[in-house]
Amino acid sequence: MKRIDPSVGIEKIRRGSANPEIPPAAGSQDNPKVDDCRMYQVDPGESKKRLDHYLAQKCLPFSRSRVQKILEEGLITVNGVREPASYMIRGGDLITVQIPPPAPSEDHPEEMDLDIVYEDDVILVLNKPPQLVVHPAPGHRTGTLLNGLLGHLMKKGALASPDATLPRVGLVHRLDQDTSGLMVIGKTPEVLDHLMGQFKDRKVTKSYVALVIGIPPSKRGTIDAPIGRSSGDRKKFAVTSSGKPSLTKYRVMAQYEEGYALIDITLLTGRTHQIRVHFHHLGFPLAGDPVYRKKGRKTENIFTRIMLHSARLGFTHPVSGKEMLFSSPLPADMQEAIASLTELNSLKEKSR
Repeated sequence: MKRIDPSVGIEKIRRGSANPEIPPAAGSQDNPKVDDCRMYQVDPGESKKRLDHYLAQKCLPFSRSRVQKILEEGLITVNGVREPASYMIRGGDLITVQIPPPAPSEDHPEEMDLDIVYEDDVILVLNKPPQLVVHPAPGHRTGTLLNGLLGHLMKKGALASPDATLPRVGLVHRLDQDTSGLMVIGKTPEVLDHLMGQFKDRKVTKSYVALVIGIPPSKRGTIDAPIGRSSGDRKKFAVTSSGKPSLTKYRVMAQYEEGYALIDITLLTGRTHQIRVHFHHLGFPLAGDPVYRKKGRKTENIFTRIMLHSARLGFTHPVSGKEMLFSSPLPADMQEAIASLTELNSLKEKSR
């Protein structure tokens, strides 16, 4: 696969075709909505691949869904002709990809002290503190993580001013307001789309630490139970036969005299409230959870929030292809809550 100088390639297509559908070059007065232009010539050995599959592999950091969206906008041509995503490429085909700029954001930057674990030109990994809302919503229009991320970009010079056209900062995944821990952010639409594809394809490592009420009899296990909307309360989720397949692996790390257990959890799928719903279904709801808890049981006063922390996060870098793995220690409030409990193993050692 050859990468071709766009200006040379576009002129080559124009000279060889009278097709009126050939789009103007990127950045021209006729096509100001195009941010970048890339051209590729297909090697003979790569024939008979779908157009969208080929570009998802070659035109990084784009994913197949992002390529399909650009195809729908008419910004991809093969030999000067607009072809569908299912078009089977042939050796020698000249493919032109015109990339639209990111849509402006309606959210506003705010100054915020972010705990950034890693950052480069295209991604950012941070530790979200508990109680911080991730995305603006009714009742939380300001003071969210997204507002803080926009403020961070502006401070670094990525934004000219609060009134400038803002990029769509990529919230690849979300954590509940009460949940703390690691999150990855894509700085461009292409990187965002690539990372979201990894989450969808289950290529991301997501591990959590939770404190649950009760002590599971099995020290290790896999919860395989579909999750969907609760029939009794549409704002909640529940294990239901009509739900989506949901898999959670767990390992008991510690047990406490007061009737709690510290659990290491790995998500194999990513459903809304998956950990909270699965452990509530097993009969071991998360400590401090005011929604998914046993009926008739009062919320423990020693827990100021849901005891859940995103402790490890691993994924493939969208541009370099490098494997990235990050870990985060328990935040102070969880450490203090756990320190107030008496570990059963410690009691056994003292009684010897």
